[in-house]
Amino acid sequence: MKRLVALSGLCLLLEACNVVVTRAPLLSAADEAGAPPLRPGVWRMETDEPCQLDETRPLIEWPKCGAGAVIKPGAVGFYDRDGDAPVWTTQPFVLAAGEPRIGQAQAKISGDVKVGSNPFVYFGGRPAKSDAEGRITEMNIWPVQCGPPPPGDKAESTAHPLPGIDMKPGDPVCTTNSVAVLRNAAKASEPWVPKALRARWLRDGGP
Repeated sequence: MKRLVALSGLCLLLEACNVVVTRAPLLSAADEAGAPPLRPGVWRMETDEPCQLDETRPLIEWPKCGAGAVIKPGAVGFYDRDGDAPVWTTQPFVLAAGEPRIGQAQAKISGDVKVGSNPFVYFGGRPAKSDAEGRITEMNIWPVQCGPPPPGDKAESTAHPLPGIDMKPGDPVCTTNSVAVLRNAAKASEPWVPKALRARWLRDGGP
């Protein structure tokens, strides 16, 4: 199964089919106003796939499956491990206010999904834990999808795109230029994921 890997934000792994992508960002830092931020530091995105690692070690020593990143205000850093050697990379990241929260991250494409070299992908999120200062330390997240996914674990796009979603028949992904449409899709997508992914803050500092 081909994957679209969002190496910004929380290193979210998204299936390459049936997700909202845009060539230009729909959200900016202004959209974060009034909402609790993520606690800066080292974060890990957990998936259902097994991954053995020592979370106390520097990120350079983590395996690729560890999905570790360093969150700072407006940016995320991570080791890009697609080449011969890991390369530290920093990209912009937004976690917009609202219900639910919406994360915007730049992405890296693998396989034959053609949506531009560095498109933006989106995920909905609900804070699960916070620290004494109100900063988010754990969040449940899910991909913003184009419409109801096909039944079962099929790597296919939706047959019924949500209102306002631009999706051509046969396309593996969809797009929109409307924040309102994006927010509606984020809300609708939450129950379509059997189990939300979990992002956890681990410690202060850098990689």
